[in-house]
This record gives sequence, structure tokens and C-alpha cells, in this order.
Amino acid sequence: MERKLKIVYLPLTKTNWSNPELERARAEAREFLAALPGITVIGGEKMIEDEPSAMAELERCRETGADLVVAHLLSFALGVVLPRFANALHVPVVLWSIPEPPPGGGRLRANSFCAANMNSHILYKLHIPYFNVHGDIAGEDTARQLERAVRVTRVLAMLRELRIGSVGGRVPGFFTSDYDEMLLRNRIGPEVIPLTMLEAVSIARDLPEEEVSAAERLLSQEAELHGTDAPSPLHRAKNAALFAALRKIAKRDMLGAITLRCWPEVIADEMYGITLCSTIGHLNNHGLTTVCEGDVYAAVTLTAMRELSGQPTFFCDLIDLSGDHGTAWHCGAAPCSLCRPKFTPMLRRSSTVGGGGVKGCVCEFPLKPGRVTFARLGETRDGGDFRLLIVPGEGVDTDLFVRGNPLKVKFDAGCAALRDELLNRGWEHHFSMAYGDLTEELLALGRAWEIETTVVR
Repeated sequence: MERKLKIVYLPLTKTNWSNPELERARAEAREFLAALPGITVIGGEKMIEDEPSAMAELERCRETGADLVVAHLLSFALGVVLPRFANALHVPVVLWSIPEPPPGGGRLRANSFCAANMNSHILYKLHIPYFNVHGDIAGEDTARQLERAVRVTRVLAMLRELRIGSVGGRVPGFFTSDYDEMLLRNRIGPEVIPLTMLEAVSIARDLPEEEVSAAERLLSQEAELHGTDAPSPLHRAKNAALFAALRKIAKRDMLGAITLRCWPEVIADEMYGITLCSTIGHLNNHGLTTVCEGDVYAAVTLTAMRELSGQPTFFCDLIDLSGDHGTAWHCGAAPCSLCRPKFTPMLRRSSTVGGGGVKGCVCEFPLKPGRVTFARLGETRDGGDFRLLIVPGEGVDTDLFVRGNPLKVKFDAGCAALRDELLNRGWEHHFSMAYGDLTEELLALGRAWEIETTVVR
């Protein structure tokens, strides 16, 4: 069960602005926050009007293990409070401003937005991650903005604790899968655990027969065998054994994601003798983010997008960007839960390895249509920092017109604009795709990490 996020609620005002109307608003807002899903509210039982009362509240909050501060600017408030809370609790801040009420007798009644403007400047200069929420108490749009801040805060915290197992490193020649281990640890948080494919293969070979059979039964529920091109029983058993072995390694090493050097050595009979495509898809389908070709940054992005979207994500290439629709594709490693409705995932032999039709296992199907977001976390041109690309679009109904896992996509910006962005600015050729429009959430992540962020829409 996902733990609840602890939110410190700070109803802020200034002594000469206090009135009974603000007190009613404070109580209503606290009740509204407490009703949001997945959170526990700390504090906020009374208005904070000055620095001494704020410091007393801070002392009370220090031992709570807070995850987020929601600063509700019910009127104008000084800029001395929020930095103290954020620095002491080491958490992001939500600046919640309210629309200005009609003047009462000509007097300014709230000046809330001005307070948010002032405090955003302070937090910006202090490099404290923050979110802006503007809206009335209990408004639907306010709830959406607050829930988005909660989701992004959860992802930020999760990534700081994420451990990624890099099994075998990256594949040959794929410099787009290179990564800077300490830059990643310092700027975003994940730790990379180097592992060898030899260890994974050894564990798979030594698994008891009953564990391999159990894994085979589990995987057989997700895809059917192709009528003429199904992998051999030996290859299916190897597929299931490696699936079980990698899950064991993930549990042992407390991994939240895995990257695999999925070729060339492991495909050779001397090492293991199968393609790992469907193994990767099955692991993703069972909640373990798994990425082929050793792409660590993609593992970070896919894990974040899985958390934001609530469903498995798709690691892919863009193989065509011309005309009205582009095509996202990979070789048969997509999770089966993303299959197009009324289409049955098929377990087949690879269409490319050894000339095709020789070795299993790939799982082939077109992906389901729907609103989608593509993202790419990569490094800046000269290294030393990250950049983030965000590309929203609409996945359309797609046939299996090419072997593997295709999805035709109508990108919001059009194929020409996206093609120019990718090629002229040298983006890596791997992409992370999730269902739903995650543009605002990913923009918030980019702001929190203070990295260059580009949206193509």
C-alpha cells in the first residue's frame, strides 16, 4: 500500500490583514486538503500572522517527516517564513494564492497573488523547488493543481531513493545510452548498481525446475504462441527462467528499475541463446521498470512516468516522422497490458536476429490508441547537466503493419517540427512514452531539477 504523503499546511497572513473571514477560509481549506487522496495534513489549526508564531509551528513540524509544505497565502504575507520552513524540512513548497475578492469599501482585501509573486522570487533565488497553485478553496481546478503537486512531489522523493540495476552496461556503439553516474546521483537522486549479465544468466540456469515452470505458467497468461513462428520450448523456458532470475536480483538488491545489455553476447548460444525482448516486456508488465540497450536515463524517465500515469510505460524509437503521423516502435519488448484492444499479443521468434525466425523470444502486438506523452531525459551538449524533452500527442488505432510493437502517433506539433527539434538539437534516439497528458507534471519535474526543459507542442 502506498504510504500517505505528509503535508504541512501553513495558512499565512499578516497581523493587520487578519479578520474572521480569513479564519473561516483557513478552516475550510484545511478540511479541503485533508479530503484529497493519499495525503495526511499536519498543522494549520490556526492562522500564522507573524514570525514568532511561524517559528513555533516549525518546531512542532520538525519531527513529522514532512514531504511537502502547502503555503496558503490567504492575504499578503512576509517572505521570511517559507524559506525557514523549506530549509529546515528540506521539502518542496506549494504557493497557493487566491483570486482577489472584490474590494470591500474600496479596501484591498487579500493581495494574495502579490504575496505569491514575492515568495516565488525568494524560493527561486534560494533554489527551493516550488509549485504555483492559484484558485478558490474547494474549486475543481484547485484540486487538480494540488493533486498534481502531490504526484510530482511523490515522484521527486521516489527518484531520490531509486536504485537502478545496470546489467552488463550499455550495448556497443549506443553512445545515446551513456550516463554520468555521479551527475545523476547529485542532480536527481537515483543510484546505479553495476551488475553482470553472467550473474543473471547463472541464476537463471540454476533455478529449480518448479520455479521455472511457475514463471512459464505466469507468462503464458499474457501472450499466446504464434501458430507458425513460436519460440521453441527450450527458448520459452529460458525466457521464463531469466524473468524469474531478474526479479530475484531486483528483490535482493532493492532495485526499482533494471537496464539490460540485451545484445550481442547474451544472444549467443555460449552465453544464453535467446533474445530478451519479451522478458523485458513481461518484467514491465509486472511493475519492474526494465529497459533494453542499457539506457539508464530512460529507466529514470520511465519510472517517473509510470508513477505519474499509474500504468506501465513504453521504451521506444521513433522510426518515422513524415506526413500526418509518426510511428513509435520497438522490437517486441512492450508490456502486454498496453496491447491494442481485440488484438492478442503473440510470442514469436525475432524477426531480425540470425536473419529472422531463429531465436525467441519477442512479444508482438500494436499498442492501444489514446492520449500519450513522450519524454527524453538527456545531457546537455557539453555534459555537466541534464535537459528534458516533452512531446505530447495522440496515439491512433494502429495495425501490426511492422513486426514488433508499433503505434502511430499524431503529434501535437506535427512531424516536421518534432523532426527538426530532434535532429537539429541532437537528442538521444530512445524515448519514454506514457499514456495520458503528463506535460505539466514533467514541466514541474524539470523546474524542480532546474534543468533546461523543452516542450514540442
